[in-house]
Amino acid sequence: MNLSGLPIVLFLLLPGFLTINVAFLIGNFRRLSAFHGSAWSLLTSLVLIASAYPAYISLANPPPGQGHWPSLSQVLVDPSLVPGSVWFLLYVVALFVGVLVGVADRIGYLQGISLKLGIDLRKRGDIWSSQFRDAGDVQVYLKDGTLLSGWPEYYSADRSQPGPELYLTNARIWSIETTEWLDIKGVRGILLHGDEITRVEFLSALDEEDRDESDKETVR
Repeated sequence: MNLSGLPIVLFLLLPGFLTINVAFLIGNFRRLSAFHGSAWSLLTSLVLIASAYPAYISLANPPPGQGHWPSLSQVLVDPSLVPGSVWFLLYVVALFVGVLVGVADRIGYLQGISLKLGIDLRKRGDIWSSQFRDAGDVQVYLKDGTLLSGWPEYYSADRSQPGPELYLTNARIWSIETTEWLDIKGVRGILLHGDEITRVEFLSALDEEDRDESDKETVR
């Protein structure tokens, strides 16, 4: 391969990186190492090129002055032979495939199929981030017995001490004396560290004020 075509090679391989990153942004895939992420991206690019290019040349006329399109093997050896319209198609397809794969993973469809095939795509080691991403209000139990409720506006997945951070807004505190939630006046938000927390409960869509009194008794 002519080394002068190397930047074009990298440009054509970027669709795979786009697909993988969009899919990971939308879906709940487990975190990959840099090596595996690059390998999957490169493989995805090759699959996209091998699929989109033949489909394109079967429908479009060859460029002016050329009697035929370059073959797929020629394109893979020298990507400079690929016209700009094919590049545009590759990026459109890459974006669409990334969104499709991400949505399929989020609703559990992709994970179900992959598990039947013996491939585990479930996210591991980052449950903290994946659960807070779509969370509504949460209840946070602290080691000192305090119970807080609020919306997780910011969160981190840093496992170093003092543990992953959680920033609650619209925070309230449960009062054992009055058996009710009390607003924390003058406080805009509360920053918590992982080593302060014993349990986090993710609430359903129902308003927490409408929950059964039995739930409140459990809190006490």
